[in-house]
Amino acid sequence: MALTCHFSTLDKQTYVGSTPAHVAVRDFLGISLTDSIDFIRWKLEFSSGKFELHCQYGLSKAGTSGFVNEKRVDFEGELVKKENYYHFKHNGTRISMLEVNTDLLHLLDQNNKMLIGNGGYSYTLNSTHPVKTDQFNIRPVQSTFKNPLVFEGRTPCQELSKLLNLNKSDACNKMKWYIIFYTDSMTGKPSYYQKGGIGYRKETMERGKWQIINGKDGRIIYHVIPDNRAYSLNLLKGDDNILFFVDTNGRLLVGNDDFSYTLNRRIKEYQPAKNNK
Repeated sequence: MALTCHFSTLDKQTYVGSTPAHVAVRDFLGISLTDSIDFIRWKLEFSSGKFELHCQYGLSKAGTSGFVNEKRVDFEGELVKKENYYHFKHNGTRISMLEVNTDLLHLLDQNNKMLIGNGGYSYTLNSTHPVKTDQFNIRPVQSTFKNPLVFEGRTPCQELSKLLNLNKSDACNKMKWYIIFYTDSMTGKPSYYQKGGIGYRKETMERGKWQIINGKDGRIIYHVIPDNRAYSLNLLKGDDNILFFVDTNGRLLVGNDDFSYTLNRRIKEYQPAKNNK
């Protein structure tokens, strides 16, 4: 199933996005843990200590961006901001979001850790009037790698297609990402990566090198360089489980109500597809 959310006031800020249905999200929205949900679509509006939320949720309708038997949640509540954290309160429940920058909010769990999405959706919400800034309110630390690192997600298509010179058609509305980062077993430093999709065969996956670059203000960037393509890709580390796409000027990309420019960490790789005999 899927869900959509909205907020409205004078001089409001508006954020949209589609997320999975973590237990913290269900609790805040009053959705039963037994409801089958593929995703939740949000529209969030707030200003002056108040918010208004309108959500749609349900099972995905094949071939569309909508739901089968769509359900809705609509309510208002109190908003408190402390430093880079927004705390939304309603009817005895609350949920918090981290202001990644003025364009992006990311949902948090009960311990104020960034929620980890899946191969379809992340927990990032996107401003409907982005300023496209390189502002970044997170200061991650570089931790010891488990080999390999596996990330997945779906992003909007057109902006990345132009940025990476991929020449996608106008009909392309999403891109699927599945990246396996390998490190040297002796030094622990970045070695190579492979990129493909679910049901992949490793022999057909894109391959290349990757580097860890230290950016301004202590930022950690995974710089991805394919072997056989004339582009490179920069992924900004949010924490050990979240990566954000940035452009060549370090500005974070801003998604839409369907997809965000966020990759989510998997515990382990998918099993490779078996060759047909």
